[in-house]
Amino acid sequence: MSSRNFVFWEVDTQVDFMLPGGKLYVPGAEKLLPNIRRLTDAARQGRVFLVSHGCYHAEDDPEFKTFPPHCVKGTAGSAVVPEGLTEKIVTVANEPLAALPHDLLQFDQILLEKQSLDIFESRHAEQLVQRFGPAVEFVVFGVVTEYCVRLAAKGLLDRHRPSPRAARRSEVTERLRRRGGMSSPPPFPGAQYEKILPSAVSSSGRISTGFQHSRD
Repeated sequence: MSSRNFVFWEVDTQVDFMLPGGKLYVPGAEKLLPNIRRLTDAARQGRVFLVSHGCYHAEDDPEFKTFPPHCVKGTAGSAVVPEGLTEKIVTVANEPLAALPHDLLQFDQILLEKQSLDIFESRHAEQLVQRFGPAVEFVVFGVVTEYCVRLAAKGLLDRHRPSPRAARRSEVTERLRRRGGMSSPPPFPGAQYEKILPSAVSSSGRISTGFQHSRD
């Protein structure tokens, strides 16, 4: 049973973004996979709850006027990489008849589907954050910093202000180490650990923004 006091928030860790050959591959994103595995291991061990979200587009999605087609629902490219998944997961489609599960703690992970860059434009993210209550600490990770990671972090900060400062990656790692022996993740080329946008950080919520990747 996972704790809801410490929530990891995983952004767009899907094959089309994460792996070479993906439809909208982020160069170097595959180097994040060992750290993504370490983070999701914490959910598998019941030390945190894991929220994930990803793009699940129709073949004629209007977003494809801006970005190349990617993450079409039902294709291999829309799948979350294995490193980003736990065994006890529930998926909630961005549809009017879909609903959040009554008891989140039956699961280690919830996967929200979205069709736009901002998860908070989907139907269920707002309600999910409210369900966690005011004392929860969030850790945001995934791809890419300039788009969906930024919007997820900003959306959480806009809705959830449990602390007067933003936690840093080193603090989160140390807390998890104390809780269950998590070792420090190694650095890897191209990763920009602390590059959350100033507009989000200045909002001053306790949101850690580590293990991200940028298109730079």
